[in-house]
Amino acid sequence: MKVSIVVGGRWHAFDLARELQAEGVLHRLITPYPKFKTRHWGISDDKVISLPLKLLLEKVISKVGGEALSTRSQAFLHQLFAAAAARHLEGSTLVHGWSGFSEPSLHWAKKHGVPFVLERGSAHMKVQCQLLEEEYRNLGLHWSATHPNVVEQELREYDLADRVAVPSLFVKRSFLKEKFPEDRLIHNPFGTDLKNFSPGSGTDDIFRVLYVGSLSVRKGIGYLVRGFLQADIPNSELLLVGGATKETPFLLKEGDGRVKMLGHIPQKDLVNYYRNSRVFVMPSIEEGLAMVQVQALACGLPLICTPNTGGEDLLKMSKKEPVLVGKDIQDFPAGYLIPIRNCGALAASLKFLAQDSHLLKLKQEAALDLRSSSLNWKNYGQRAITAYRRLVTK
Repeated sequence: MKVSIVVGGRWHAFDLARELQAEGVLHRLITPYPKFKTRHWGISDDKVISLPLKLLLEKVISKVGGEALSTRSQAFLHQLFAAAAARHLEGSTLVHGWSGFSEPSLHWAKKHGVPFVLERGSAHMKVQCQLLEEEYRNLGLHWSATHPNVVEQELREYDLADRVAVPSLFVKRSFLKEKFPEDRLIHNPFGTDLKNFSPGSGTDDIFRVLYVGSLSVRKGIGYLVRGFLQADIPNSELLLVGGATKETPFLLKEGDGRVKMLGHIPQKDLVNYYRNSRVFVMPSIEEGLAMVQVQALACGLPLICTPNTGGEDLLKMSKKEPVLVGKDIQDFPAGYLIPIRNCGALAASLKFLAQDSHLLKLKQEAALDLRSSSLNWKNYGQRAITAYRRLVTK
């Protein structure tokens, strides 16, 4: 088996490539990133096809025209990379391509009778657009809509692919909602690097709530801030780690001195913030599976999340049925699953942990139990290879 990966960015494709290389089945990694970047993942130069024009043009367009021009150029840049990538697939016996960058490669695969797995890391494109449009409208903000050509291309890719790989139950449900055949979906949650993310002892008695990700509408940051303030926990603080967006000032307008924006933190330093926090919260309105949740659990942090983060998959790894608390909160051994946009449920979940040190300790131990199960890239890669073999031998 010779698997080629087509990806117009990085995402978790480099982790997948590393695992496929270790198993001797990686044929090519086709990416806009230069080889000095892919070497950080241990991927051999001879396995990498670097097509950097897309990244270079993105930087120029963003600098010259800002977000508006970047949005208008999105479809063109996707297609530019996708067309170039399809010229480097010779010798592949299976192709795993990222949605939005794969249509020409899909046509190549159809022509040559090669199975194609399409990776969709977020909700079905129609569901994603519906959720984001609704959220921006609710907040009275303008949404820079996904370019219609990108939407149409994604939908064509779904139809052309032999299988669509999805990282979470949330993404799977979004495809089923759009009447996509369940037998054409591969459900394979991400892993993390357990060497870099491990438990440690905190250095103070502050009840520290941690969030890692962009400070954006899509991530539900406004609800996190309001829920934290509503909980009003003594000696507490909320750490927001990640890049600001143009909406960030609006989303954080209700915050006080306990809400701290830390900006971007390098991955190698991030583990210290997990170790010095008590709970991790991911309140997203829409995403596939936020990998920072895996990192947090691997460090022994209980997780509070919405179903739209992919965190439900992680909490369900305990194999224990949740207990319904009130009408809104599902209580799992390693954390709580709460509805999107529900500040009250978020506040209540925080207070449960802040007011009961024994409960907090039990959930920390449960998080570490998940760490020892399958929260690693090797298992992710093995599940992918198993799915590939079913297609190749079909």
